[in-house]
Amino acid sequence: MSGGGGGGGSSDEWRSELGGGLSGKDKCAIVELTALNSPVRDVVSGLSVGGILHVELETSPRNRIVVRDIKTGEIAGAITSPRLVDLIECIQGDYAYEAEVKSITGGRIEIEIRPA
Repeated sequence: MSGGGGGGGSSDEWRSELGGGLSGKDKCAIVELTALNSPVRDVVSGLSVGGILHVELETSPRNRIVVRDIKTGEIAGAITSPRLVDLIECIQGDYAYEAEVKSITGGRIEIEIRPA
């Protein structure tokens, strides 16, 4: 029997494989397709495919990433992601992100997070 596989270095390259990105070297060049969590019905009812939402960090009562309707400023829902820690760190470091609505199926809203 022979073993294979690459060595388990201390590199963060695996992160770009999970979350995508514009560049494998820049942890803040995040492009990721995900679903909107805890959608706010009154806000998301006004969304349409192709619409753009603002991604931001909410710090109270706890750190979480939310998306806001650009037109109304209201929170549409939250984001969870394998890259959540990177997103939080990058937003705290003055990176800006937006989310494009890719599909709406009943209460499920698919969005693509990307640099603004």
